Amino acid sequence: MKKFAALSALCLSLTAALPAFADPAPVPDTAQAQSLRDAVRADRKGVVLKALALDEAQTKKFVPIYEAYERELATLNRQFTRMSVEYVQIGEKPNNAQSKYFSRGYLGYVDAEQKLYKKYHPRVVKAIGEVGAARFLSVERRIRALQDYDLWI
Repeated sequence: MKKFAALSALCLSLTAALPAFADPAPVPDTAQAQSLRDAVRADRKGVVLKALALDEAQTKKFVPIYEAYERELATLNRQFTRMSVEYVQIGEKPNNAQSKYFSRGYLGYVDAEQKLYKKYHPRVVKAIGEVGAARFLSVERRIRALQDYDLWI
């Protein structure tokens, strides 16, 4: 009887929690997302600096690191864009060899992007501290998510 009561209590608690899991994630404001897209295209570094809200000394240390990071990221992004264009040009029915090539290319890009974050993270920590470095990663991931969304729609 105790097992049944415990199981009933577990089922009841899970049932009560289901609506929370069923709620979709909040939809971002379209105008806000477009505003961020435009700002990033115009001045990505400016967007990052504004989001980080660094003091003058931190900014002086951070900017050269960010510019080096941004150059390497731009190189990766150009390679990924070329690969994406190739994939789109194939059309709706790529063969197995083409699919394998693009899957490996995409996974290689993701790995390279992660290595870039890991390469620059200690430098960013040294320049602006752990809190600033975590905020930097968060800002970069949000920008990346927006770019990924634009790429795949």
